[in-house]
Amino acid sequence: MPSMPKLRLSVLSLRYSSWSIRPFLALTAAGAEFEVETVTLPEMGVAVEESGDRLAQHLKAQREKRQGLGSVIGLFPVLHVGDTPIHESLAICEWAADTFPDVGLWPADTLTRARARAVSSEMTSGFSHLRNKLSCQIFARIPAFRPDVETSLEIERVFAICRESLEGSGGPFLFGPFGIVDCMYFPVLTRFRTHGITLPADLEVWAEKVESYSAVNAWRALAMKAPPIPVYDAMVREMGGDPLAAFPSDAT
Repeated sequence: MPSMPKLRLSVLSLRYSSWSIRPFLALTAAGAEFEVETVTLPEMGVAVEESGDRLAQHLKAQREKRQGLGSVIGLFPVLHVGDTPIHESLAICEWAADTFPDVGLWPADTLTRARARAVSSEMTSGFSHLRNKLSCQIFARIPAFRPDVETSLEIERVFAICRESLEGSGGPFLFGPFGIVDCMYFPVLTRFRTHGITLPADLEVWAEKVESYSAVNAWRALAMKAPPIPVYDAMVREMGGDPLAAFPSDAT
């Protein structure tokens, strides 16, 4: 049997990047041995004032720089399997499920697996208001935040997906055992915690379960060591929040 190629997961900060968190959780839950490479983008958090053709040229140049840092299309995360890169968070999670089938990152039943893939795909392509209005700032707390109507509707849709999944599987995670759907929806839970979005009582049980899961603990340990990005933390302060309100007081 051929040996596993070296695995290297190139991510943006695990403290701020929800898309980077998702494949990290899947690979860790699968038991994969992989190296984490955190990429720092020179332009991260810098406002761009150009417009029209100049903006297009600027963005093209930035994407080319990112490709030089190991990206495929200028975005992260990227899993390097030996010399072969896999981009897109859900595709990396799929690779983990295929490579470590005994772990059961997808449900075994074909119809249930199709439903799990559907709600995972919905997370990759939807929820634009939620994504734009509820930033991923895992240690921050913004008590005065109030979602607008469009964002509130997307929050309710997340609640409905989680509730229907738990009712169908019986828990303890969204589709029974911890799996890819949990990886896809856990970062949204961190956004809810940051912005003071109250979970329905029936979902709080799942939330506490997933927050204490071993792969999540492994991610959190790395996130605590990630350096702050001042421009992102300044955005939290502008909203009346504290970027370190939930940082463990006993962290070293």
